[in-house]
Parts: sequence; structure tokens; C-alpha cells
Amino acid sequence: MRSNHTCLYLATLIAQVICDDVVDGKLSFYSSSWEGWNKNTARWSAYEAPTFSAVFKPETEGELSQGMEYLAKHNIPYLATKPGGHGNVPTLGHYQDVVQINLDNFRHAIMNSDYSITVGGGAKMEDLIPTLHKAGREMTVGSFPCVGVHGVMLGGGMGRLMGRYGLISDALLHAKVALWNGTIVEASDKVNSDLFWGLRGAGHNLGVVIESTYNTWPDEGGLHYNADMVFTDDSLDGVVDTYREIIKDGLDSSLFLILSYMYDAEAMKPLLIINIVYAHDEGKGRRVAARFASSPKGTANPIERISFEESNMNFSELGSGKAVPGVCDVNLKNTLYTASTRDLFETAAMKAVYKSFGSFVRAHPGANRSILLFEAADGKAMDALPHDYSAYAHRGMMTTNVIIQATWDEDFDGVVAEAANAWGKEARDLLARPEVSGYDKLYAYVNYANRDEPLAALYGYEEKRQRRLTGLKRKYDPHGFFNAYRPLPLDMNGWELPSAPGAPESTRDEL
Repeated sequence: MRSNHTCLYLATLIAQVICDDVVDGKLSFYSSSWEGWNKNTARWSAYEAPTFSAVFKPETEGELSQGMEYLAKHNIPYLATKPGGHGNVPTLGHYQDVVQINLDNFRHAIMNSDYSITVGGGAKMEDLIPTLHKAGREMTVGSFPCVGVHGVMLGGGMGRLMGRYGLISDALLHAKVALWNGTIVEASDKVNSDLFWGLRGAGHNLGVVIESTYNTWPDEGGLHYNADMVFTDDSLDGVVDTYREIIKDGLDSSLFLILSYMYDAEAMKPLLIINIVYAHDEGKGRRVAARFASSPKGTANPIERISFEESNMNFSELGSGKAVPGVCDVNLKNTLYTASTRDLFETAAMKAVYKSFGSFVRAHPGANRSILLFEAADGKAMDALPHDYSAYAHRGMMTTNVIIQATWDEDFDGVVAEAANAWGKEARDLLARPEVSGYDKLYAYVNYANRDEPLAALYGYEEKRQRRLTGLKRKYDPHGFFNAYRPLPLDMNGWELPSAPGAPESTRDEL
């Protein structure tokens, strides 16, 4: 039976709604007086974040479909978000007082008899990874447990095992998607193949993924060698030289390297850190770690390693987030910038960014949880697929990606936010220079992007690819309901702008 409370609440969303207009059955809309409001609307980043007038938390596919149809019919903007709430791109902040579509009731990960895995739209990495591990299987996954699986996949899906298996989206077999008006469709190589192509790299623009199924691989015993090392400031030249040599020697498909700059709040200085993950071969992992050992005296560009910890982790532990305490804390403020290169950025620029990082945090101590990550993985698994295999545009382009993440807490007058964006943009622009990155254009992974990159830097510079993406946007989201996350333009002229308009229009033609 229809809930009178639901009818009355829907009436607050749009004028002159009567209960007879509401779909049959229960619609799970909640207002800010709901006891679960704060938990369900919390976000990883409170900076430039969306805000919500209501939470729609459907319990079935039918209810999701009916609710989305209702919202579209009445021109009520919505944002499909959660389970992780980790989407960070500032264009999300254009969405104020919209209805949140919350997929927490679609939180499942189920192994199938053919060793594929089916993942619900509300699943996080902490649901996916243990399910795989229990079955003795693995695939590329994200590094942190609290992140939603589909938010990562729709941008392509990088992770520590992408050298072996490619992107998360490369393993996608088929998906079930709710379109802007609530219509539910299947997408695969055989059904709606154009939508299937677009979901894998530009999928935030096209619909709500209710469920998806992926290929998986045997875990070969499941152990991954992990090493964490800390170095003196004077070791930066030597560490960068060694990192670059490992890349140029040819990255093994089982190796994932992270060079990071973190901040020591007590010493009031940056920390230089290397993390190595080597899948299924402790001996080879140790040989890579040994290349970062302290150098003999008199060595040019010496390395002094002051901390070294190594362990073997199973697949489930690898995605636990233990290496970065507090990584899943919510409602801090974060802004990200990114750039990429085929090997590693030029050393002088890496040193300049290390220095500017220290200066930024010393001037703004509340930003001492900021971090830079230079991530490198072998690209052969990705590059084995054709360049136009999916909407992900950067095959062969991104051996190393940098994540420049400024994180802060209190900022009542906006001073820290202004400084964080100025520093992040300056660092990104320096690393993206042709003489530093080796590229004459910026190439940016959309899941790490900010708001000022050209859309072509995210989705591809080729006109043919842009026309294909604009065509998909016109077909599957003609009214711009899915414009929150670096939206594709509905017109080819929009590719000339840094970003297509982010917020949905408050009024539309009759839908």
C-alpha cells in the first residue's frame, strides 16, 4: 500500500503533487529528519561537495526504476552516489539540494559457477575483495576498502594488479543500467554495445549501474610481497633515479610501485616513501626492494634508507587500507590534481614539487594529511587491447600517474582552500610541462581530475572519439541528468571548453 508519509514528502519536492501521481507501492524517500541522514549523506570530501534535499534509498530494481521515472517526469535533479561517497571532482559541487539516489540496498558481491563475479551497485571494495579471496580468485581492484566499486570502474578502474589484468573495466562482461528516466537496460558486447563501450571510461555520464559482472583469475596462492621504505630528504635524487631505472628496465606485470610524499607533522617536513607490491613472488619483490637500499659512501646521488618494513599479504589484506591510516575518514576537505607520463617526471621538477609541498603544509598546518602519490604499473595488459576497445582513452600513455591531494580540516574563511588549489594546480602544471612529462598535452585520469582540465585531456583528443562520446550522451542522457562528474558535452562545441556545465538545469522541456 502506498505510504501517506511518502506522498507528503514527495509533495515537498515539487509543487502540486498528489498521491494519485505517485507510483504504486513504497518509495523510500527520506528527509533530513531521518535518523540515518548523516550516515547516508556523509562524503569522503566535504569540499565542493553536493548537498541533498532528500535521500531515495530503493530496496528493489523496480522501486529504483519507478523512483527515477518519477523524478525525471517532474524535473527533479538527482545524483546517484554512495556507497563510498568518494567522488571528489569539484563539478559535483554544482549539485545543491538535489535528491540522492542511494544504492546501499544493492550491496552484494557473488561468485558465479564460471568464476565470474557479480557486483551490486552499492558494493564497496571491502565487499568485492574478500569475496574474491575466499574463492581463490583475483582481479584488478582499488587500494582502499571504503571506495565504491562502480565509481572506480566507470572512470576506467586503475589498481595495483592492472599490470597483470588491465583496468577493472577491461574485465567487465556485462552490466545492468538504469537510464535517466528509470528504464533498465542490459549492456554488453552483444546488447547495447555502444553503451557498454561508453560505460568503461566515461560511465559516470550515462546511467546508474545497478549490477555488473566481471571476469576473474586464479590467485596463485594469494600472497603479495609488500615493502614500505622511508628515506632521508637528501636521498631524493637517488630514489628518483632508481625508480626511473626500474621503469626503463621494463616493469614486470606483477609489480606496482608507489613513490609518495607524505608529511611528518612533528618534524614539520615532508617524508619520502616508497611502497612496492609484487604479486605472487616474494623473491622478485625483494630484489626490487634491494635496489632502494642505502648506498655505499661516495656513491653519486646516494640513497639513505632510514626505515624498511616488508611482509607478505593475502589479497584481502592488500586492499585493507592499513598502509594509510585514516584513509576512509569522512567530511575532511580534499582537492585533487593529476598528470601522467610514460616513465617518470623529470627529476628537477620532482624535487621542486617536494620542496613546494613542504612549504605549503608548513604555511597551513591543518593540511598536514596532504599527500602526493606517483603510481607506476606495467601497461602491457591494457595495451594488448585496441585503443578504441572502450571509452578509456589513455592506453599506452600512463605508466606513471601522479595524484596531488591536498587535505585539510577547518577553513572558515577559505584561505586554506585557496592555497591548496593554488599549490595543487602549480604542482600539476609543472609536472605536465612537455620537458617534464614528455607530452605536449595534458593526459589526465578522470577519477583523479579536478575541474580545469580540458575535457579532451580526460576523454581523448581524437575528434572521432569525441563525436562518439557526444553521440552517446545525446542518446542515453539527452537532458543532462548525469552531469555531475566532468560531464560530456551534448554539442561538439563543448569540447573546446574546460568543462561542460555541471549542474542540471532547473527547468527542462517536457520530458
